[in-house]
Amino acid sequence: MVALSSLLMIVFFIIVLYMLNTNRKYPPLPVEKLEEEINRRMADDNKLFREEFNALPACPIQATCEAASKEENKEKNRYVNILPYDHSRVHLSSIEGVPDSDYINASFINKFIFCPLQCKCAQYWPDQGCWTYGNIRVSVEDMTVLVDYTIRKFCIQQVGDVTNKKPQRLVTQFHFTSWPDFGPPQSLQAFPLHPLLEQIVYADWDHPDELFIPPKSYKDLQNMLCFLLSAGVGRTGTFIVIDAMLDMMNSEKKVDVYGFVSRIRAQRCQMVQTDMQYVFIYQALLEHFLYGDTELEVTSLETHLQKLYNKISGTNSNGLEEEFKVRPKAL
Repeated sequence: MVALSSLLMIVFFIIVLYMLNTNRKYPPLPVEKLEEEINRRMADDNKLFREEFNALPACPIQATCEAASKEENKEKNRYVNILPYDHSRVHLSSIEGVPDSDYINASFINKFIFCPLQCKCAQYWPDQGCWTYGNIRVSVEDMTVLVDYTIRKFCIQQVGDVTNKKPQRLVTQFHFTSWPDFGPPQSLQAFPLHPLLEQIVYADWDHPDELFIPPKSYKDLQNMLCFLLSAGVGRTGTFIVIDAMLDMMNSEKKVDVYGFVSRIRAQRCQMVQTDMQYVFIYQALLEHFLYGDTELEVTSLETHLQKLYNKISGTNSNGLEEEFKVRPKAL
């Protein structure tokens, strides 16, 4: 039965991939064409970008939300129009005697879990020290406050476990403070792309390029990155597309933003909510292509500036002037 179910799932996603890759109006872009295409699509107040975004399918497959629609689960959904699909939803460990206790409004998408908070202002961690939530103790081990985001490190442990079989869990949290709902970050500099990606430890996937493969074990689940946001579709979708396109950019020298957004909308509805977020994806990819990681440690700033002030051999310019020249109009 398990083997048959797995086979049907594979066939299902092969059909999805076939549907999404035929009759493509917006094919993948070679990275060397990225700046030119972004400038073209941003003309007339992003007219072509808006057309491309509006052409995205709301949901490219006929997916069901039966678990989310059950009466006993409705109060677990913050928004009535953003529900997890049955084929990609996260299943919690069931509580004996509690019907549908395995349900949570969360979805597996590639290497991530997306889950909206029940309350927009809910704070699930202590400002300092240690708090206990039910039978879960959360203690703050470290905190670094930056201009646009805060990095916290928590130690999480189940209390009252007389068997001592529940290990402590160390969790790193990136708390974005300059990324408004329904929009992009206030600037590219407010999006800590490189330090965030460096912190992510992916599970050991047998097939990392598949559209959707849920974790095979609890161990895999421990290594997944979980996004907790307002609805779990807009800003979270924006991040996962950038992450996936960076992988494609490095391995295939192209990006397929339209195709990938279409694919992840088959796993959770409304991924990437606005045209502004869609444009920001392209801008972030272009900045990475042109400059790579531009973050500097404060201690190395003086040395770096000195290098930029030096004349470039064979030219009349220094490094600072040349760096300014290549700053793209699209950013």
